Amino acid sequence: MAQQLITRVPTPAAHKANNSTAVTAVFIIALVFFFAPWAAAAIFGFSRPGEGFTFGPLVEAFENPRAWRALQDTLLLAVATTVVMLILLVPTIVYLNLNSPKLAKAAETLSVLPIVIPAVALVSGVSEFYRAVAPGFLISLWSLVPLYVIIAMPLCYRAIDAGVKALDLRTLFSASSSLGASNLQTLIRVVIPNLRVSMLSASLLCIALVLAEFAMASLLLHYTFPVFIVEVSRNNPRGIAALSFITILLTWALLSIISATSKADKTKNQKGD
Repeated sequence: MAQQLITRVPTPAAHKANNSTAVTAVFIIALVFFFAPWAAAAIFGFSRPGEGFTFGPLVEAFENPRAWRALQDTLLLAVATTVVMLILLVPTIVYLNLNSPKLAKAAETLSVLPIVIPAVALVSGVSEFYRAVAPGFLISLWSLVPLYVIIAMPLCYRAIDAGVKALDLRTLFSASSSLGASNLQTLIRVVIPNLRVSMLSASLLCIALVLAEFAMASLLLHYTFPVFIVEVSRNNPRGIAALSFITILLTWALLSIISATSKADKTKNQKGD
């Protein structure tokens, strides 16, 4: 009887093999779950019945005379929004974490508010403000930049704040001050280079948000790239599927750049230590 019980107890090797099989199965299911929609979009977007693989739907999507202008305007908005976001958030987060940790916690909590405020309510309130203060600015494409900065704040704030909290700001500013540098010089020459990965992450989130934001641009009657996609998708769904697949590939490329930069920084810091 004892011998039978002993033989029924799984050996460590068998237990390890079972865990390995379960992990492999979960990994395969995750791969199918994430990549199957992308593969389906690529097959649908780059093919036609009876033609096989073709770029025709994608070319037809860009035959719209307003397509390139919409893409150009959206890229300009993405750059402007990213620059404004970094200029506002980086010095603010550094100052709060350095001089007022309690206010930093309050600011982190308040930065979540744009998530719970509907886009329609935000646009309505901002429109009333623009009409009273700067009516001409409301019809300008750049009126979207402040709105995009607001809705990008929850994600971008946390990306930058995580990088700032990983630094010993007091030591950096004290050491830099003892060498005769001002606070601004320390921020530009010491702190910002150490926040490169966090700033890249925040920039990617901001750019992705601008490239995908439809509601605000549509409500303010601006013809951006997301508005163009929605308009063209009614007549050319295959072209939009192909374009979405290419956008996903570009996003992965940006993520790879950030990952490579992060690994390079870690390697550099380890060598420095």
